[in-house]
Amino acid sequence: MSKQRRHKGESKKAHRRQNARWLVTITSVLILILAGWLWRDSQEEDHDLSAIGQGENIVLQVHDPG
Repeated sequence: MSKQRRHKGESKKAHRRQNARWLVTITSVLILILAGWLWRDSQEEDHDLSAIGQGENIVLQVHDPG
């Protein structure tokens, strides 16, 4: 039995609509994953203190009230 077999009464238009929904869902999930990865990557760059001074030794004072 094939998974592609349509049920009785299901039109081609309904089948295309269902495929479009799946495409939108998969695309949305991939965009969310990519956005999360880019956000995490930018957060790591913000917390990387070695980027300050372009690799040269510099004096850095960090205020940590905690």
